Amino acid sequence: MRNFLTIRYNPLEKTISKPITQKNFLNNTSDPNGHQTEKLLTNAFLKIPVAKKGSFVVSLSSGIDSTLCLALLRKAFPKEKIVAICGVFGEGHDESKIAREIATKFDADFKVIYMDSIFTNMPEIISISRKPRWNTYQHVIAREAKKHGNILITGDGADEIFGGYTFRYNKFLNLLQPKDNWRIKAINYLECHNRDWVPDQEYLFGSAIKFDWNEIYGYFRSYFSNRLDPLEQVILADYNGKLLYDFLPTSLSIFEHYKIDGFQPFRDKKVIDFALHLPIIQKYDRVNQKGKIVLRKIAKRLGIEHIDEKKGFSPSLWLDWKDHGKKICQTYLMEKNSQIFKRKIINYNWVLRSFERVENDGDVRYLNRLISIFALEIWHRIFVTKEMNATMRL
Repeated sequence: MRNFLTIRYNPLEKTISKPITQKNFLNNTSDPNGHQTEKLLTNAFLKIPVAKKGSFVVSLSSGIDSTLCLALLRKAFPKEKIVAICGVFGEGHDESKIAREIATKFDADFKVIYMDSIFTNMPEIISISRKPRWNTYQHVIAREAKKHGNILITGDGADEIFGGYTFRYNKFLNLLQPKDNWRIKAINYLECHNRDWVPDQEYLFGSAIKFDWNEIYGYFRSYFSNRLDPLEQVILADYNGKLLYDFLPTSLSIFEHYKIDGFQPFRDKKVIDFALHLPIIQKYDRVNQKGKIVLRKIAKRLGIEHIDEKKGFSPSLWLDWKDHGKKICQTYLMEKNSQIFKRKIINYNWVLRSFERVENDGDVRYLNRLISIFALEIWHRIFVTKEMNATMRL
């Protein structure tokens, strides 16, 4: 639980996909205009079994990854029926207008799914992955997809291999000093993920959890103690960390839960092998702070309009907190008999102080931690004490 509440995954678990090493970044490929990448992605779509054709569903936001998925799917299968599904969270950011235009351009039926509160539906969210993580809220896309087809296509993996986390790269480079050792780089890398932990992280845990920052830093040593370009080191850490231990297992758990086949063209082996060997300048423009340079070239050639800012299907946490979360979390986290306190996993006094900090200062980092702790409590009640079931609404 210490790792889940600090870096959002447990790097000691077995991965479902093979990790990469520094050897994957040797710059022996080049694709300045994206022609080879486009060919490899198109070929990846053509590998879909014949039995699955005619039943395509695309998870469509207005970003470049899902938009390219739809465009290249249409290129590979010009006559097949495609359904594009876009998720919208209440009063949060709404990408459906742009997504609808993209769907129309590529002759796809379009569906909008309005997502409920993550707080009221936390038992269902937790039950899908069977782990104390709450980023499975996108499962509603898969649930709707099951009504329309046999296969759900997503853009998973594009950010990690083509350089999509521009906000992180810029911050990391600004923190970087010429003589930084691996430990300083690891600390700076975690600073670029600072919504996953808080400054007083060591006081978050109860006496049953032994927390040591040095052990956390050690997980990242191999990623930053090599001769790679600093941004390639970040990509190595992103790929072998959140992608392999968080995002991919989460997606797989959703696919398995709804018994639908997931297809991720950016996870095709030939695409990965080729993309990782691309030089960093074909992934990230340091001057203009633009990422996915190769994918942008393909999108421009295909006449694709997409948003630049990274959004995706993300809940508006503050609105959800105000409308539902605060009251629900108070019910489960301000009671000393809660499982996380009885088992001495979480420090009750830290939780009380953090509620005050969120209420008075609007600190999103502490809000994220409270939500993760809430998810842990619900996980305990479903899978350990079995006093709660997955269908319960809070």
